[in-house]
Amino acid sequence: MESQPVSIWKSSLKYGFFLGFISIFISLIIWATQLMESVGLLASALIGLISLVVSFVLLLIFTRQYRNNELGGYISFSEAFQFGLLVVLFATILITLYNLIFHTVIDPDYMVGTMEVMQQKVLIFMENAGLPESQIDEALEKLDNVPTLFESLRQGFISGLLSGVVLSLITAL
Repeated sequence: MESQPVSIWKSSLKYGFFLGFISIFISLIIWATQLMESVGLLASALIGLISLVVSFVLLLIFTRQYRNNELGGYISFSEAFQFGLLVVLFATILITLYNLIFHTVIDPDYMVGTMEVMQQKVLIFMENAGLPESQIDEALEKLDNVPTLFESLRQGFISGLLSGVVLSLITAL
C-alpha cells in the first residue's frame, strides 16, 4: 500500500486555524479583563512581546509536528519556511476576519476608548518626566488620530505577514 503525498496546504490550514484561534482567544482575554486599559505603556509593549513569543513557540511546535507526523521526520529549510509562512497566512486571515467582526459588531468603540486611555497614560508619563507643555501637546496630537477600521485591518494584516516571514525563517532553521 502506497502512502498518499502530504498536502502542505491542508496541514498549514489546520495549524493556521489553531494559531489563529489561540491568538483570538488571547485577544478576547485581554479585552474581557481590560488588560490593555489597566497596564502602563511598558506593560502594553510587554504584552505584544509575549504574544510574539507565544506565536513563535507555537509555530515551532507546529513545524516539528508537521515534520515528524506527516513528513517522516525530515523537512528541508524551504519546506519548513513555506509551511510556516502558510500557517501564518491562514492565521492572519482568520485574525483579520475576527478583528473586522470585533470592531463592527462586538465592541465598535474599543479602539477609540483604548486610544483615550493611551493618551492619558502618555500625558501622565510625559508630565512626570518633566517635558515641556509644547512637546506634550505635540505627542498627544499625534495620538489623537484614531485610524479607520480599514487602516487598522490593513496594518494588522501587513504586520502579521511581516512578522510571519521573520518567524518562519527562524523556525525553518
